[in-house]
Amino acid sequence: MKSAGATITSEQLINDVIPKLKTVEFILESKLKAAIENSKDAQQQAKYQVYQQEFQLELMMIQMNLDHLLTRYADIIKPQGRRAENTYLELDDSERVALSTIMNLYNKVSELASTL
Repeated sequence: MKSAGATITSEQLINDVIPKLKTVEFILESKLKAAIENSKDAQQQAKYQVYQQEFQLELMMIQMNLDHLLTRYADIIKPQGRRAENTYLELDDSERVALSTIMNLYNKVSELASTL
């Protein structure tokens, strides 16, 4: 079932959403992983590990739905032999939730990274 008005432009997806997702992945793979490995406090280390598990689960859901979106609109996002145009992409409910989750996860992970 689709929600009314659930759209994103191809430019927003490519220039805003995907870079935010890449930033989240980088922070989880570098900063959070290093914080877990270098933490001397067992309680703090356990807390970081829980964050890592929670974020990884969210990332899995996001990646699955983002892959679905990119596959559905592959001809628009990466057209063969011509320049891509900025186009509105209709989102299904799962894709809409995934894109919203990316933004929320980006904010949470960025805030956490500032404390590491």
